[in-house]
Amino acid sequence: MPSIDIVRLDENPHETENGLRSDTASRGVDLAGAKITVTYSDGSSETLTWEAFDPYTNGGASGTDVTMSYGFDWHELSTTKPLASLRFDLQPASSVFDTTTDSADFPEGQSTPGSLNGFPFRLDTESEDSIGGDLTVTYSGIVNRAGSPAVGDLYTTMVVDFSKLPGGGLLGDLRWNSDIDTMRDAGDLVPTDATCIARGTLITTDLGDIPVEELRAGCRVLTEDNGFQELVSSMSRVVEASGLRGNPKLYPVRITAGALGSGLPKRDLVVSRQHRMAVKSNIVKRMFGAETVLVAAIRLTELPGIYVDETVESVEYFHLVFKKHEVIFAEGTPTESFLMNFETQKTLTRAQRDEFASLFPEVGETGYRGAPAHAIPSRLLQKELVRRHVKNLKGILSL
Repeated sequence: MPSIDIVRLDENPHETENGLRSDTASRGVDLAGAKITVTYSDGSSETLTWEAFDPYTNGGASGTDVTMSYGFDWHELSTTKPLASLRFDLQPASSVFDTTTDSADFPEGQSTPGSLNGFPFRLDTESEDSIGGDLTVTYSGIVNRAGSPAVGDLYTTMVVDFSKLPGGGLLGDLRWNSDIDTMRDAGDLVPTDATCIARGTLITTDLGDIPVEELRAGCRVLTEDNGFQELVSSMSRVVEASGLRGNPKLYPVRITAGALGSGLPKRDLVVSRQHRMAVKSNIVKRMFGAETVLVAAIRLTELPGIYVDETVESVEYFHLVFKKHEVIFAEGTPTESFLMNFETQKTLTRAQRDEFASLFPEVGETGYRGAPAHAIPSRLLQKELVRRHVKNLKGILSL
């Protein structure tokens, strides 16, 4: 019997406002729109879109060398070419993997309200007997219900690693399952890790400091590592009072003047929770062997003068897009531009995604992660980095 190593990651968070539908037994038809990336042992890959086969039950996806189908029992997969990995992203289908067995009405359980008995990836008996090797299954895109923290049972994405099988991949047929639930409302499953700068923020350009909302494509913006670079696109999103009340994670982080050290920022700087700031200190050097790392603003709220500002009635966020990820200067403070990858484009509107696809067609490829301007530590390491700055009374810009 093969060993199946189940890994759950708390990265790429998503949120649902209205939660799961009461009938949590999702069928193949409910997965229409899901994106599946198959990567073969020879390094080639293809991205497929799940389709409904009928109005009520069945669905599936087909590629050059692989076919998949599902009704309500077992997922059927068949490949004529050794398959190294399978990535299943349910977010476009407003569905999630429910990976724990606890019930919602079990008071000590680790289960999101509304979910019932779930289970992680498993094989049917015939596949267990024939597969001949071990698998690693990784869940990411952790999901929380609005107003509550993520429990750690629901995820948007599953990756099955077949590379440890004989021949470096799966060849032939496989029957598998992993409990899937569907949201009550289509579209009610959105990423919460948008990285943006709020209206009114001054950005350093070759013409001086200019409010972010006045920047246009072609403006030359000062970057830390590459001098002045042309802005490719500026995209914005307004979150009204009702949106903030419905999803408190959209409230911005306010970094008051001077809170980061070295007199920065020059004025209060307002950014989204997941927008990353450059951290430069001897503590960074000791922990990471680098002069600079990027840390989410929400992690910095342990420092004095930095807090989630819930007094705003609305906020307009701006994405500043360059040919590659850059560190720019907002209120004189080094901070990131928009990091382009397959996951971050989900935070954009449909029109913005269409614009993105025309500007950067490679970003539409599932698995395209983009290259950050500096290292981005894990969430736990970011928290430890901030803790050490607090303990040692050091500003995060102290070099």
